Amino acid sequence: MKVTLPEHSGDITLYQYQKYVELLTRTDLDTYQFEQRKIQIFTGIKPNDYKNLIQKDIFEMLEQIEIALNSVAEFKSTFTMEGIEFGFIPNLDKITGAEYFDLSKYGTQPDTLHNLMAVLFRPIDKKDKLGNYSVVEYNGTSEWAEAMKLTPMNIVNGALFFFLNLSTELVNYTQKYMDKEMEQVREQKQKTILQSGDGMQVLTN
Repeated sequence: MKVTLPEHSGDITLYQYQKYVELLTRTDLDTYQFEQRKIQIFTGIKPNDYKNLIQKDIFEMLEQIEIALNSVAEFKSTFTMEGIEFGFIPNLDKITGAEYFDLSKYGTQPDTLHNLMAVLFRPIDKKDKLGNYSVVEYNGTSEWAEAMKLTPMNIVNGALFFFLNLSTELVNYTQKYMDKEMEQVREQKQKTILQSGDGMQVLTN
């Protein structure tokens, strides 16, 4: 019996990772059942075949799966999946309100990572010889979210690292914007007071 094991995170899909996270939350399984399901998720081995595995092989499979899950991933701005080339949002300075809202909504929760990826990555519509590209207009996540479940985890992990830095920048930008708005409100209030009779009375007193 031939069993194909993931060598690194690029051999693991986002869907498999999400199923594994679900498995980790279960409290109704004993060790044998947990290990069986874990190996099934990442190899596709069938229950009847699993029963014939020797324990030594099971240990080696579990060890290799852990190595793959924890392998280091670098950020990649583009990747090809199912014959379609996807690109990371090319210009973060021009991120739309809809993109910002959905990025904030989905966050990095495992069960919505496919939605997050559908915001961060979209099909490339134009690309030049230097590698510069543009992606299709953002119209929500409904079209590509399910497809993103097939994204290799090295792409997901690399994008998450980048996204966390992006989130920090967005929070800082939002805070600066709010501070500026509050300052303008305070200035406007001060002008209103100075222009009113009550304001003059307060200043006189």
